[in-house]
Amino acid sequence: MNKIEEVKVNGKRIFIKGGALGYSVVHPIKVDGKINWKNLIAGGSWIKLGILVFIVLIILGFINEHVSMLRMLNTCLELNSFPIHI
Repeated sequence: MNKIEEVKVNGKRIFIKGGALGYSVVHPIKVDGKINWKNLIAGGSWIKLGILVFIVLIILGFINEHVSMLRMLNTCLELNSFPIHI
């Protein structure tokens, strides 16, 4: 397992981790023994969390629409299976 290294850039602490494809920025949950809630909840970026929530809501909307359409189709087929002749 690769070790996480701390780099200071313009006074900000950035944590990087080396891997097979090079270095990447990591967002550790604990920094200096304290829990960093932003990294725990959002993975380091509130915008990425918002985009993920938006995509999940769109997928749930598609699923809800599909289920509603199937229920309506089932209701229409049940009503038309016994036609009334006058």
